[in-house]
Amino acid sequence: MGNDYQLYFGDIHNHNAVGYAKGSLERSFDIAQEHLDFFAFTGHSQWPDMPTMPEDKHMKWVNGFEVHTRRWPDVREMTREANQPGRFATFLGYEWHSSACGDYCIIYPHDEGDLLFADSIEVLAEQVRLNGAVLIPHHAAYARNWRGIDWDRFPSSLCPVVEVFSEHGGCVDDRGLYPMIRHSNGGRTTTGTIQYALAKGLRFGLIASTDDHFGYPGAYGEGLAAVWATDLSRKAIWDAIKARRTYAVTGDRIILEFSLNGQPLGSELPYDSHRELSVRVEAMDEIDKVEILKNGRVVHREHVPTVLPGDVFEGGRAKLRIQWGWGPWAALDMTRTADWDGEIHITGGHLIKTTPCFQSGPFDEDRRDRLTDVNENGLRFTSFTSRQDAFGEDPTKGVILELEGQPATRVSVRCAKPSKFAVECTLGELMAHSVSQFTGAFTSESVLLHRLLVPQSYALEFAWFDEASDDSADDYYMVRCTQRNGHIAWSSPIWVNSIAGFRD
Repeated sequence: MGNDYQLYFGDIHNHNAVGYAKGSLERSFDIAQEHLDFFAFTGHSQWPDMPTMPEDKHMKWVNGFEVHTRRWPDVREMTREANQPGRFATFLGYEWHSSACGDYCIIYPHDEGDLLFADSIEVLAEQVRLNGAVLIPHHAAYARNWRGIDWDRFPSSLCPVVEVFSEHGGCVDDRGLYPMIRHSNGGRTTTGTIQYALAKGLRFGLIASTDDHFGYPGAYGEGLAAVWATDLSRKAIWDAIKARRTYAVTGDRIILEFSLNGQPLGSELPYDSHRELSVRVEAMDEIDKVEILKNGRVVHREHVPTVLPGDVFEGGRAKLRIQWGWGPWAALDMTRTADWDGEIHITGGHLIKTTPCFQSGPFDEDRRDRLTDVNENGLRFTSFTSRQDAFGEDPTKGVILELEGQPATRVSVRCAKPSKFAVECTLGELMAHSVSQFTGAFTSESVLLHRLLVPQSYALEFAWFDEASDDSADDYYMVRCTQRNGHIAWSSPIWVNSIAGFRD
């Protein structure tokens, strides 16, 4: 995106016990500040057309809404206190449910704002407009009248972006990865998808957020919003969202730059038959493919050279994923939470950057996942893992290291908990094969140092040219990056108007 913008990751849709989820409000802000750039807590607020449920199960929602209304002053106060310009940006928000219209988050550009109540999306939209906020719909692809979006009632002027991925699953299309299977709303429907809405001519940017119910904002694998902003401040993040300089990631913090004729993602351009698309990707795992979509169809695809076990590391930059967790198979009925206390040390090279991969489960009010004492020689980590309530049945947490080194550079992992152990290997060895170390006898937890990633497998930059053949139709272009481990990034579209120009 040039020198004008920096990349920031955040979560602007997540929950805790101020509503009907788990965890304290204080815990959510503590976790968010630890590993996110920006954050909005969006407590459960209201459901005007909520059905009566068997065995009075709807009271879960009713009681949660009462808690949220009562604690709204606390939400505003904590949002105000946590904002740290240049380090951490906070926004005030909450969630509105609707069986008929779909669910929306209301986000204010600051920490002042009233809790607005409305019985329809039209009334809510007018209140939001008068208060200078925005609306962000989510899990759009559920069926209509089952809290899926009604695109015919979509208040587009107040919705610069749409949440296309969360712990519910993916809503970009009805055939892709990440189906919606975790809730009672059924599967995803074609007429609720992002692909369907864009084909109708609606215009909005794309983000993801977790919709996490374990009070764990930014939980790995549940979705994050990525924005290209001028700096880390409320105003700059807000301006980026309004301008749709955004994209969605499922978990791994893929870096994605996309421009068309020099204009960034989210832009609307006047007609030009000559279109030069520029794409740069830096992934967190080996890239499977990077695709350009035009009007919803793949028109160009790029791949990276496959790096095989046994290939030689010649030195330079690399990325290394380290995971810890696993433990007893669930069928053994040995449920436990393992506490981790360890350090990672680099010898003969230096650490450039760390990216945490901390998932939400298991829920624990007091335990924390933290990377501390991060310096060019390594870091310390405290963490906790369990198979119980592991999101996506993944009982691990981890970190991705970006480092500079040589084949003889050594990486060591030393732990005091859950038992005293150590594992050490060179980058040259990790280029050839991964390394696994167990903390004790069979069924015990373990650590995995993945096979080394080198730039030719995780970085890609290219230009692609398109020549329009029809000047009477609007076109939109998107970029999708898919990693070998399944994580995906979807860019906001760039629109090129017809000769007649875009008419809302």
